[in-house]
Amino acid sequence: MKAVILQPEHKLALGDAPEPKLQEHDDVILKVTIAAICGSDIHIKHGLIPGIPPGTIMGHEFVGVVEEVGQDVTRFKPGARVAVPAAVYCGTCKACKRGEVQHCYNGGMWGGGEIFGKGLSGAQTQYVRVPFADTCLVPIPDQVPDEQAVFVGDVLGTGYYAAYEGHIRTGDTVVIFGCGPIGLGALVSAWQFGPKQILCVDMLANRLSLAEHYGAQVIDAGQGKVVERIRKVTGGEGADVVIEAIGASESFSQALQCVRRGGMVSVVGLFSRPVEFPLQELVYRGIHLSMGLVNLFRMNELMSLLETGRIDLAPLATHIFSLGEALEAYDLFENHKDQCIKVLLKP
Repeated sequence: MKAVILQPEHKLALGDAPEPKLQEHDDVILKVTIAAICGSDIHIKHGLIPGIPPGTIMGHEFVGVVEEVGQDVTRFKPGARVAVPAAVYCGTCKACKRGEVQHCYNGGMWGGGEIFGKGLSGAQTQYVRVPFADTCLVPIPDQVPDEQAVFVGDVLGTGYYAAYEGHIRTGDTVVIFGCGPIGLGALVSAWQFGPKQILCVDMLANRLSLAEHYGAQVIDAGQGKVVERIRKVTGGEGADVVIEAIGASESFSQALQCVRRGGMVSVVGLFSRPVEFPLQELVYRGIHLSMGLVNLFRMNELMSLLETGRIDLAPLATHIFSLGEALEAYDLFENHKDQCIKVLLKP
C-alpha cells in the first residue's frame, strides 16, 4: 500500500508500506477514507519533535471504514464508518481511569514516536491497524460527512480541550492567539460555554476572515500593539481567558500580558523550543496556566455537535488531494499557499 513516509534530512516521500494485519483480539483493520495534514506533521518533518525516526508513516488525523475486526470487538462490524482519536488509549490503566486518557500508559499517537507514548504507524496511507477499537473508535452518523468528521479526533478535540481547560464562564471575554485549524477549533468550542465576546489574533487575512465568519472580533497582529488593543477592548482589565494556539514565544508572551489578574491562559500551541516564563511577575497577578494537546474523551459529544448542525466545520477543509498528490499537498499547507487552512488527503 502507499503511504507518506518520513525520510532523513527533513524530507517526505510517497512510498510503499506493508498492509497491516490483526495482532490482538481487540484490533480492527481500518480502510482510510480521509487523512488530514496537521501542523505537528510539519514539526515532525523538520525534526522539531524528538524520537520519531525516518521510515515512520506520517499522520494522526483520519477517518475510515472498518474492514476487519478482532474476535473481541463487539461495537463495530465491517462496513462501519468511524472516526479515530489522534492517539489511542486502553481505557483500563490508571491514567485512563482518572479520565486522563490522553496520558494513557498503553496508548500512543499515530506516527508520533515514543514522546507521545508507544509508537504507532501513521494514518496518511490506505489501511491502519487500530488497537483498543471498542474503547477508542467513534461511530460517524449518517448526517456527518467524512470531510467534517475527520476534525473530531484532533482539530476540534484540541480546540475543545483549550476552551474547557480555560474554564470559560458565561459572559467572559476570551482571546485566541492563532486562527489556524486548532485556533478555529478553539473558537467554535469556546462559543459553547457562553462567553460575551471572543477576540482572535492572527496575521493572515484568510484566517482572520474565517474567524469573523465564526463570530469573533479579529485583530491583525501585523498592525502591531496587540496587547494594547486587547486591553482597550476590555476596558483596561484584560481578558478573562486567553488561548494560545500558535506555539511561539511572542504569542505566549502576549497571552500572559493581556490576561486579567486571576485570569486563565490555556496553551495548546506546539512549541519547538523553550520560552521565557516571567514567574517573578505573574505570581503577583495570580495567573492560572493550563497546557495540553487534545481531549480524546469528548469525541462522542463533539460528533453530536456536528450531527445536530450546531457547528459546521466545512469551511476549514479548503483543499482536498489524492494520497498520490501528498507531497504537493504538504508544500501547499506548509507554505500557506492558495489561502490554505486545512488539507485533506483521500487514499
